[in-house]
Amino acid sequence: MKRKQIIYIHLIAWSVLFLSEVGLSYTDSRAPQDLPAFLKNLGIQCCYQSIPFSCFYSSYWFVAPQFFVYRQYLRGIIYSLFTLTGIVSLRYLLEYHFFLPVLGFDNYGGHPWPVKDYIENIFFYYFPKYFIYGQLYFFAENWYKDKQLKEELQKEKSTAELAFLRSQINPHFLFNTINDIYSLTYQKAERAPEALLKLSELLRYMLREGNADLMPLRQEIQYLENAIELQRISAKGKAYIHFEMEGDAGDQQVASLLFIPFVENAFKHGILNEPEHPVTIALTAAGESISFSVCNKRNNYQKDHTGGIGLNNVKRRLGLVYPGRHRLEINDGDEFYRVNLVLRTGVCVSVV
Repeated sequence: MKRKQIIYIHLIAWSVLFLSEVGLSYTDSRAPQDLPAFLKNLGIQCCYQSIPFSCFYSSYWFVAPQFFVYRQYLRGIIYSLFTLTGIVSLRYLLEYHFFLPVLGFDNYGGHPWPVKDYIENIFFYYFPKYFIYGQLYFFAENWYKDKQLKEELQKEKSTAELAFLRSQINPHFLFNTINDIYSLTYQKAERAPEALLKLSELLRYMLREGNADLMPLRQEIQYLENAIELQRISAKGKAYIHFEMEGDAGDQQVASLLFIPFVENAFKHGILNEPEHPVTIALTAAGESISFSVCNKRNNYQKDHTGGIGLNNVKRRLGLVYPGRHRLEINDGDEFYRVNLVLRTGVCVSVV
């Protein structure tokens, strides 16, 4: 809540209290109803209002921090006694140095109260109310601020973590792609320029749009198609990849660069040159849900058995952006490797 809003709330609360006290002072049928008497009563109630006002803010500004922040309990007790003394003195000054000589108002009918009665009146009437209210308000305000701070810190942490994960995903895929294009160039393949063009399209997406939190699903699909085509070019037509899209992307949005680590993992660790066992990629969009799956035959003779950093990162991103709103199933069989991912995109969390 903004500071200006808090000030407005305080002003409204004190105004309501003041008007209620003015109203109560006129419930007595003996109260004079003429304008001078009304203005006089307004001034008296305004002065009396300064007592709970001083009691509340003395408790809130000076006493409460000693108890709840600094843990200086003795100092807090001393400040409480100072507050009590100050309120008693304020009440005495108002009664006998302003009301009586200036306004001609005698609250006690010519029978002044002893100091003991002032202390008892302040201690038993104002302290159980406004002094404690100040303590409670300080405690509630600081609890709320701490809660907001923790939420902001968690949000900043998630934002930084997502940015870090993206920074790992992009260069990881880029590194593998550049290696493929280098092989094409080294072999003087005719499709090397086309592969380089596809790579530039991938880079354009990564740099301009891939760092956004959410992206239109249709753009993610186009990105996947470019990556798949680039793999086909790199494999000189010997990569058998089947990509199937069902449903209508429409206005669906999805976390950027979310699917490519699964596809890249299939290209890296799967067998691509068997037409009877192609890499199968399927994406279905329906309402506010997206289903994505990848299946590839395992290459058990591949020397590099490391899973890379892509899959671990995408799992972490799913937990950050779709907490409790995704289902990821990975079946790491002896012959086939399958991934099934279901997202509820309508309620994803934006943290960037």
